[in-house]
Amino acid sequence: MRPRSMLIVMGLVLIGFVGNASAEGRIKGYMFGDYYWVASADDGETKLPEQRNAFQLRRLYLTYENQIADDFSIRYRLEAKDAGFGKGSKMVPFVKHGYLKWSDAVGESDLYIGLSGTPTWSASESAWGYRSIEKTVMDLNKIGSSADLGVGLKGSAGNIGYHVMIGNGPGQAPEDDHGKKFYGQVRFAPSDGLTLVGYADFNMRPAEQNQVTFAGFVGISQGDLTLGLEPFMRINQSAAADGDDVTITGVSLFGRLPLAEQWNAFGRVDAVSDDSDDTTDLLVVAGLDYVAAKNVHIMPNLYLGLPDGPDPNIQARVTCFYKF
Repeated sequence: MRPRSMLIVMGLVLIGFVGNASAEGRIKGYMFGDYYWVASADDGETKLPEQRNAFQLRRLYLTYENQIADDFSIRYRLEAKDAGFGKGSKMVPFVKHGYLKWSDAVGESDLYIGLSGTPTWSASESAWGYRSIEKTVMDLNKIGSSADLGVGLKGSAGNIGYHVMIGNGPGQAPEDDHGKKFYGQVRFAPSDGLTLVGYADFNMRPAEQNQVTFAGFVGISQGDLTLGLEPFMRINQSAAADGDDVTITGVSLFGRLPLAEQWNAFGRVDAVSDDSDDTTDLLVVAGLDYVAAKNVHIMPNLYLGLPDGPDPNIQARVTCFYKF
């Protein structure tokens, strides 16, 4: 059986299983997509040229969770997304999460075994709150993966929390070398409404081309106002043609603010610098969030990509998000 057919069968089996076991478990999911129009682009732009427009489903998630014993629970998640403009391929689901959670396995810390979420940008993504609009700055620039296959330990004591993990490194893809990736995140909440996060990882790669990442996050929440600042640095060791290291640095500043009943505003600015080509690219996102009903959001927004050199890429979008 072809791999795509197998994934489709897996999805149907999961849906059927959930339907039969709904009394014992929980099914949930969400979707987001847009209508977009590229108002302006560089003459050399091929991926999103000027005047391109389309409806697209950027993500579909189906998740099943079940408490299978007093201290053990499971989670399975399938993900599908639009193949892209002109690709001619249908959406095919793949396994996003598949893990066993052992509650209080080490003291009051929980052990995760399998394909589970990494700590790489979990704090900033939660604070940003608009994954349906755009990925976090690290996710967008492929500084890691949102999930990995391995073992993780997560816990907290008072106002300090931690998440450590050892995984293969390639995320949802199969292992491709003998090295492993080590993750560590520490959270500190010194007061109500203030969150400080420190993060680091080390990815062992062949030919000593290891990858080292450092990141931080500062989150402020006062009433309905939320602000976040996320800097990062990725060092790709011996990655340049002459054997030197390549360093990528970036920072993201974002916020959201209620305007009126059912209306919120959000905005974000990213700056990412790559010393391999001595460039700094900017991204500006701003929009309105209309809460049409509980768990249903309609969000007109502007998306401005400001690369170092080419002309800006300006998109007008209307994004829809719902979850159940």
